[in-house]
Amino acid sequence: MQKHQLIRTLLILCALVVGAYVLLPTSPDDSSRFDTGGPNASSSVTFDTIIDDVAVRDLDGRVAWQGSVDLQPTLDRIARGQADGHRGDGGVFENREGLLPSRPSGYYRKYVIRTPGIRHAGPQRLIIGRNGDVWYTHDHYRNFVAVRAADSR
Repeated sequence: MQKHQLIRTLLILCALVVGAYVLLPTSPDDSSRFDTGGPNASSSVTFDTIIDDVAVRDLDGRVAWQGSVDLQPTLDRIARGQADGHRGDGGVFENREGLLPSRPSGYYRKYVIRTPGIRHAGPQRLIIGRNGDVWYTHDHYRNFVAVRAADSR
């Protein structure tokens, strides 16, 4: 019973993400800026799924991987309803750091983005809000990049 409820929740979340992606503006002239609610968060909103100039550090603090991160494969995996295998993938993100806009508990979900060269889940995550907003973190929730803004209507 619990597995069916999780699958249904993931399918609804995927439909919201795809719907938000289709409905939101994609030209640079339509992008906006807004306060992300925290001192370490990025306030730049972009509708591109490529994040440039990322340095991902392993647990020892050394740069394990550097370059551009393509979020699309992870978004596609989520849309297909495929789990990463990490126990936290698809779980509730509580925003304990307070860096994302304040929302009710359960609004945000977290998803693993695998890092080449790191055997464990690594620090990269996508955070997806119930209304389709998407946030990226390369350093396990210390800093965020707004990838897609939620429809504010």
